Amino acid sequence: MATQNETHVQEVPCPLCGGMRVSLVLRDAGSGGIDRSDLVACTSLDHGNFGQIVACAACGVQFRSPREDDATILSYYAGVEDTVYQENEPARVATFSKALRRLEANVPVSGPLLDIGCYTGVFLDVAASRGWPVVGLEPSRWAAEAARKKGHEVHCGTLASAPLPRSRFAVATMWDAIEHYADPVKELRLAREMVRDGGFLVLSTMRNDAWVARLLGRRWPWYMRMHLYYFTPRTLERALGLAGWRLVHLHGYSHVVTWDYLMLKLGPYAPRTSRVGRRMLNRLGLSNRTVSIDLGDFMTAYAEKIST
Repeated sequence: MATQNETHVQEVPCPLCGGMRVSLVLRDAGSGGIDRSDLVACTSLDHGNFGQIVACAACGVQFRSPREDDATILSYYAGVEDTVYQENEPARVATFSKALRRLEANVPVSGPLLDIGCYTGVFLDVAASRGWPVVGLEPSRWAAEAARKKGHEVHCGTLASAPLPRSRFAVATMWDAIEHYADPVKELRLAREMVRDGGFLVLSTMRNDAWVARLLGRRWPWYMRMHLYYFTPRTLERALGLAGWRLVHLHGYSHVVTWDYLMLKLGPYAPRTSRVGRRMLNRLGLSNRTVSIDLGDFMTAYAEKIST
């Protein structure tokens, strides 16, 4: 695995149009690059560290550049271990149960489902309990094994490397994943190859044109080193179109979290408040109580495969 000194940092072209003309959006105080796996874990506390974010002069999509090379990024994802995520799986079940209900209300097909970036398999659990035949794909060796131990078919790797049959799936899902890929349009194209004609892709991601993102600026918590791309509905629709998908519906996305986890995530901004808050919640027996958060800065997109 690459060390910090061996990491190759490079400027990257726009993933949508290939352009190299960019304008500076934000630059942090000098956090450095991704140099260990915990920075790309789902429960990473690396908030407020993002290097440099630029916007393509031609199409407006925002992305992190310069950044680590693709192989380095993938190597860190392969090494992720995230026990904090496992401790909070009951709240994740609530998040994914809501997401699946909305999926079933908006997707007019059923059949085999591929969850791309399935992590420890919580969405696979939820979908399987509702009768969906499920398969997972996950780059983290640790997370893939955790999902397999639940009884799911899970391939460790990427869409480019996994031995998945083409045109097999009715639905592919990407929950909070597309922003992590070195080449999101390529991943969307590969996902299209996995889905049969008439099938759907359902994904969630951040939207950095939301009011809360504009209000908080560089303190918006989702500006992080592990997030390589930041979409708006317009740029996400363009990315989907370039990859052979037609956007048919878009709505918000909420996360259910425990109060303890919410206090934990506050740590990078207010360490003392986070520590005191967690202790108080524990004393009051409220640590595992849940709250649903939707500030309008996440979106769920439904896209239909365009037949060729």
